[in-house]
Amino acid sequence: MAIIGRQTTIASPDNGTGLEAMLADYCSTFGNNCVRKTEAALTDSDYAKDLLMVGVLHDLKKWVQLKTPITTIANGFIINDKTFKDSADGFVYVDTNRIIISGNSLKAVKDAQLALTGGHDILIVQNGKITYFGNRKDDTHFDWFNLQNLKESNYNKVESELFSAIYISKTFKDTIDYPKLNTELRSYARQFLSIYKLKMPAKKISWFVHSNMNEYGIMSGMFGLTCPGNNSAGFSIRGEIHTNGFNTGLVKHEYSHFLFDNAIPQDNNPAFFVEGCVEYVTNLNDKDLYNERVEVARKFRDTLNYTDLIINNRDFYGQYSSANYSICGVFVKYLIDKFGVEAFKNFCLADNKKIKTKDLFKMDFDTLVNNYKSWLTTL
Repeated sequence: MAIIGRQTTIASPDNGTGLEAMLADYCSTFGNNCVRKTEAALTDSDYAKDLLMVGVLHDLKKWVQLKTPITTIANGFIINDKTFKDSADGFVYVDTNRIIISGNSLKAVKDAQLALTGGHDILIVQNGKITYFGNRKDDTHFDWFNLQNLKESNYNKVESELFSAIYISKTFKDTIDYPKLNTELRSYARQFLSIYKLKMPAKKISWFVHSNMNEYGIMSGMFGLTCPGNNSAGFSIRGEIHTNGFNTGLVKHEYSHFLFDNAIPQDNNPAFFVEGCVEYVTNLNDKDLYNERVEVARKFRDTLNYTDLIINNRDFYGQYSSANYSICGVFVKYLIDKFGVEAFKNFCLADNKKIKTKDLFKMDFDTLVNNYKSWLTTL
């Protein structure tokens, strides 16, 4: 990922429909170093410079100029002499001066993009899950591993009422009281679903219990990035919950994401609300914690960048992530208390939250924030 911090051309196919938001996010990350071009506008010299190419494979017409060890074929691609022709197959290829995010469909491209951590030269996604990952062996091959096979060989499967299965690391030594866990988690799930007026998802989620942070990072597919904020021991990703060790509160938190995200996808939902919807319920169940968090919200009342956190979905998992976790549930309480849970859910779903603020709350965003600040003084 050496191209980060250098001027980089972010390119896409000439007819790269559906990629606009992704490309805009990357350009925002690169800032002044971003140069946007379509494939047709690329010159020979551009291919020798830092390049981020994003697009469906069959839409890329100058593949040979990218000089990769990946061979394109009709309806697919070949890597390490293995053929990938399913529409859900995608990949991320990382070299010294280029990153290529591609696949056999737009969905595959998006799945690959979400799986990109920069830790390996090649990463394959199939049906939304990471399978192969590894590094260059020579000019045409990679040394790679199959992540799903590693899970099967290194984890013991336990049947579960609430999960499709629980996978326990073979190096995990603690004992889990499964009947007690099921009772507590079932009761919590009923409460959470009732508050947000949601139905239990028809499809269950898997839960992986890891014995250390190295397992946690590799088996979740985050590799060197232990989590988005690097300050947690659990998260829900790609239809799986991963925790470093076992803690009932942690499992409840990650299971909450599964319940909420099933009805309210994270596509347009900022992290401030992704986490806030969970912390709101946590606060309901712990009054002392809620009171502490109200004090944090008051402390940062006038300095928090609400526009970045809510409208632009930026900087939640950054320097002030601890404070953001404390504040987000308080802000969600304000929205639910004043406007109702349905309005909050619709706000989470909205792609343009500035416009939706007026539709749902009958005021502009700045007024909404100012009213929240006034509300804080009444608590």
